[in-house]
Amino acid sequence: MSNPTASPRVIYTAALILAACSLLYELLIAQALATFAANTVTWYSVTVGLYLAGMGLGALLHDQNPTTNLWVRFCKVEIALSAAGAIAVPLLHFAHTGGLLLELNGLTFLGHVLFFGTGFVLITTIGILTGFELPVLIDLANTASGSERLTNRVLASDYAGSLLAGLAFPLILMPNLSLVAIGHIAAVLNIILAGIALYFFLQKPHQSSLRFVATGLIALVLAMGLYFTEPMDRYFTKLYYFYWDQSDDVKQLFASMDNAEDVFRVRSPYQRIDLVYDREGEGPDPINDFYSSKFTDNPLQPKNYVLFLNGDFQLASNYEEYYHEFFAHIPIMTNGATPRHILVMGGGDGLLLRELVKYPDIKSIKHVDLDRKLIELATTHPVLSTMNEGSLNDPRITRHFDDAYRYIRNTSEKFDAIYLDFPDPRDYNLAKLYSREFYHFVRQRLTADGFIALDSPGLRHDKERREIYTSTIAAAGYNFVTPYISKIETINDAAFKFLRASGHEDDKARKILASHAASLRLGFITARDNWPDRPIFQDPRVELHVINDTRLFLTLRNLIPNLPATNPDKVNSIFRPTLPSGDIWNIRDAW
Repeated sequence: MSNPTASPRVIYTAALILAACSLLYELLIAQALATFAANTVTWYSVTVGLYLAGMGLGALLHDQNPTTNLWVRFCKVEIALSAAGAIAVPLLHFAHTGGLLLELNGLTFLGHVLFFGTGFVLITTIGILTGFELPVLIDLANTASGSERLTNRVLASDYAGSLLAGLAFPLILMPNLSLVAIGHIAAVLNIILAGIALYFFLQKPHQSSLRFVATGLIALVLAMGLYFTEPMDRYFTKLYYFYWDQSDDVKQLFASMDNAEDVFRVRSPYQRIDLVYDREGEGPDPINDFYSSKFTDNPLQPKNYVLFLNGDFQLASNYEEYYHEFFAHIPIMTNGATPRHILVMGGGDGLLLRELVKYPDIKSIKHVDLDRKLIELATTHPVLSTMNEGSLNDPRITRHFDDAYRYIRNTSEKFDAIYLDFPDPRDYNLAKLYSREFYHFVRQRLTADGFIALDSPGLRHDKERREIYTSTIAAAGYNFVTPYISKIETINDAAFKFLRASGHEDDKARKILASHAASLRLGFITARDNWPDRPIFQDPRVELHVINDTRLFLTLRNLIPNLPATNPDKVNSIFRPTLPSGDIWNIRDAW
């Protein structure tokens, strides 16, 4: 049976569109894996490798199974691709939740098999179908021309489509649409082309009519799915943050999330910003008011709100003061003088700035952050603006929206203090902000007696990370590298009496207090070239909710200026990253 021919231009256009759709599926799965398992570079690399291998297998299968009608094969492939692409992201969401529920039930291995196996099967399946698709298009083009001279043009159209998808995904689609919506848009394009092929090019009209009806029904389902993509995205977002509210029973995988609070989400070109309210969650710990005066001093402070960036925990309104007070004030207390000119990089939520603007002696603060959307949210949203007390609008602050690495490399300004408030370097693209090269540029921007202060995730409990941080900073040329850990007392008399009055026995009460104190220990580092020739300590003379004399002593008693030995094998460089150091086979839990 002969194959009805189509204009080569039609085939080139189809190749361009279909290549764009296939690459979008690949990028969607890679992004979902990076979101659910961390480490963007690793999972994008794995996805590309499996996808290309699948394409090769699909091409081989096409050669081994010729068909008398290429249009029939084309339609079957497009229908299969549209179905696989449309369900890919929802399936990964359910696999992620199922994997976590299996872990909660002690079945960690099965949880990993479920999640990663689902991802790998999806990637390979879409790769195989794409590998089928391209040879079919080439054969159709060569049939239309009566020769084999159009192969390169089909390939060129295919590559052009991949380029368009590669540009549209980060620049247009991700900042404005959910992964679910993007997947459905690509699926609808696949099924539209299948419908066109069915209608115009298939022989045997009575058969094609049936197939056309079937394709129309699939298209209708996908169109309805497209309409409901935003509600679906809200459901999956709530599932990501509140799956444990339902049950630790795997049977609850498809449980309704009607009782969970909606998540306030803002998409930017750089990240997803989620503000989560957990009405059933921790709440202010019953003993927290015995350690912090934040809520007693201001009962209107927001409670039970948590900020996430790209699904990673950033701060909790109930406890954020422990982090920001120890981060902001300990370096100034041990400097012997208040720095006059400060650079803050990161910290777009404005909470670190809230602590710094308390000092009237600070003359100027340069604030550098990449994401304009985060700054706008922190300035206008009632929860975040209440928490940061409007600090982002302090007249001493000038703001630059720029990549921190690019800014520090290019600026010529000098600062008395530089604060680095970046997310946990789980990904290699964030690890550059913890690199020797970055710290070198930061060092060049310090005045003679200036210091840097940085959050050091994992410093307290991860010996390898501790060595990476200190070795990297020392390798950048700093003479004094001083890690410190925020500490609070393990026995708080008022909290102890409260627990006893609540019915806890003494041993149980002491264990609760010790656990509470341990959970609030956070790691930071200060570094400088010269130790100032002045008293090491000054009273900050600002309002503090957490730091008192006892906690200051506990934190400072090991704060001794030192020159650590540099381990060259542990130095984190943009040319040889030693961060992140976590297990790639890890299903991310937002909490």
